[in-house]
Amino acid sequence: MGAIVYEDPDGGATTWKTSDDNLGYDEETGHWLVTSDDGSTVRRIPRERVFYVEAGE
Repeated sequence: MGAIVYEDPDGGATTWKTSDDNLGYDEETGHWLVTSDDGSTVRRIPRERVFYVEAGE
């Protein structure tokens, strides 16, 4: 299981733990993409708001 840690709209940090398969980076738009486990939701997070991304073991 991996995780993405990013700045939330309130200026705090949010940690989203998810499968590595649900994390991706779109170089064309400069956004990290996080897909829900059922594939229905995709969150786009601008790279400048991402603190770090961890791959699972």
